[in-house]
Amino acid sequence: MVARSPSGERGVTTCALVLYARVPEKGTVKTRLQPFLTPDESLALHRALIEDSVRLLRLVAERAGARPVLSFSADRDPNPSPDNRLAAVSEGIERLPQRAGDLGQRLAGTLEDLKMQDGAAAVIFGSDSPTLPPEWLESACAAVVAGTPIVIGPARDGGYYLIGAPLPAPSLFDGIPWGTDAVLGETLRRARRAGLTASLLPPWYDLDRPEDLEHAQRDLTQTGGFAPDRTAAFLRRLVGAGRLS
Repeated sequence: MVARSPSGERGVTTCALVLYARVPEKGTVKTRLQPFLTPDESLALHRALIEDSVRLLRLVAERAGARPVLSFSADRDPNPSPDNRLAAVSEGIERLPQRAGDLGQRLAGTLEDLKMQDGAAAVIFGSDSPTLPPEWLESACAAVVAGTPIVIGPARDGGYYLIGAPLPAPSLFDGIPWGTDAVLGETLRRARRAGLTASLLPPWYDLDRPEDLEHAQRDLTQTGGFAPDRTAAFLRRLVGAGRLS
């Protein structure tokens, strides 16, 4: 069945599930967790998050019949991790470099690039939420394929962990105060002004602050679904050292 957009145009039948990630370089990743973590630990955690998120990407793409895409915040792939785990876990996944500019310009560019390539709708999520329930990502893919104008996963810090759309929507991203607690509210206001109905997923969190690590540790002891093993191992080391409860 072919969905139709709100304007009456034929909709899409496929979804590109896109994982956004920063290139893992020491001193540029997980800086909000410092000084609780050292720069080396911040890099190790970031690598763990990417590896687990790539596994989550593969799982959900297979379940949802989506096209998995890995998109780094640079015009190149990152250097392999010392033991090549990142290279191995992401082998065979399509790469789509992010465009230059702020986060809004990059998101808008990704939606436009995918639409120009093969008309696919897109769901974009970040690598900082490996404890995210896979079912929510599946729901987001189903929603954009069905023609839902905007799907957003609200983050508990006022931003969002996921955004999806069947069509490019640059007005949603231009001039947003990125990195603040006003991101979600301003995005929803932009959607209303554009006449777009936003479908909201349940709130979730990114691993950006020490308290987020505590939260993730509790979630990982209770999970019955996807297990982000590399992140769990990193957190267990902090627990063993008495730095996390």
